[in-house]
Amino acid sequence: MQQTAGRQIKKQSVPETGLYTAGLCALAAIAVLIVLKYTVFPDFNILNVMRPCVLYSLTGFFCPGCGGTRSVIALVHGRFFVCAVNYPMLAYTAVMYLWFMISQTIERFSHGRIPIGLKWKNCYLWIAIGILAVHFVSKNIFYLLTGMDPFLT
Repeated sequence: MQQTAGRQIKKQSVPETGLYTAGLCALAAIAVLIVLKYTVFPDFNILNVMRPCVLYSLTGFFCPGCGGTRSVIALVHGRFFVCAVNYPMLAYTAVMYLWFMISQTIERFSHGRIPIGLKWKNCYLWIAIGILAVHFVSKNIFYLLTGMDPFLT
C-alpha cells in the first residue's frame, strides 16, 4: 500500500490490470463481430471460407489446432460438451476467462473490499500447454487406431 495525501491507495497488480484490459477488449471485439454477423453479413458462414489444415493435408495427422473452429461454433451454439471434446483448450480458456473477468470485476467494483480477483500464475499457462499436448497426441492416436475422425460435430 502506498500513502498519498493521507489516503491509502492499493496498487493494482500490473499483469492482472493488463489481462483485465485485454479481456474487456476481447469482449468488445466479440460484441462487434456478433453485431456484424447479424446485421451486415447474415449469410456469412466461416466454414465456407476456411482453408484445409496444411499439416493434415501433408501428413494425414491432425495439428494441435485442428478442431478449434468446430469448437468455437459449438461454444457459440451452447454445446459446451462438444466444444470441450473437439478442442479442450478452448473450453479451458472460456472457463478461465469467465472466472478471471467476473472475479476481477467484483474486486474492482468493490474497490478491493471483496478481494476475490483471480491472480495470474504461470501454472495456468502450463496447464493450458498440457491440455493442448494431451489432446494433440490423443486425437492422433485415436485416428491411427480406429481410422475415425476424432471430432464430434
